[in-house]
Amino acid sequence: MSENVGELALRPFEERDFYPLVSLIAQTWLADFPGEPGELAATVELCDYLSHTTWSLVAERDGAPLGAVLLAEKDGVVADADEWRDRGSVAEREAARSPEATLAMDLEMAGVVEGAGLALDYEKAGAPEAAAALKLLIVSPEARGLGLGRRLLDRVRAHLRERGAAGYYLLTDDNCDVSFYDHMGLTQELRRRSEVTWPGEEPGADFGIYVYSERL
Repeated sequence: MSENVGELALRPFEERDFYPLVSLIAQTWLADFPGEPGELAATVELCDYLSHTTWSLVAERDGAPLGAVLLAEKDGVVADADEWRDRGSVAEREAARSPEATLAMDLEMAGVVEGAGLALDYEKAGAPEAAAALKLLIVSPEARGLGLGRRLLDRVRAHLRERGAAGYYLLTDDNCDVSFYDHMGLTQELRRRSEVTWPGEEPGADFGIYVYSERL
């Protein structure tokens, strides 16, 4: 069921959203790898997120996705998790045929693995907010000024409150506008310097990865 907000329609993720979101991820975080290399790396990353997703929301206007949020709840069931993992494995094998695509995939997934380690450290502390993880929150540049990031995050909050959740957490890094989460009232729980060297950065640069959380 979709929900209209102004010109935007908010609805759960559907198969038709997959490639538009792949393109949006590639444009947002893999701009150093234009074309197929970035698209393949973004495919692997999105499949990984979807294999954990129990609740989702896509914002679209005139049939074009402008943003999305993917949530993983510890007590939730992902019925199609194996299908997403298989789809990601196919993209990995395809990327392996191209050195540039392999580099893009290895860098992006190294960041995902590094973030997962930070998340595990946070979860081990036993915070109640660890019961739900925001896997992806992305907004198209075309949607700037619409307050779409806030709208999507507010819907996450409403969904979790309806389920009686104590809160949620998310991973982010200096490639993102970290100040958005400060502005939205989330708490920075952990910060670690990334060991991944991204294109255009000097080895050992102080590139931060973060855990943010919110008690509901």
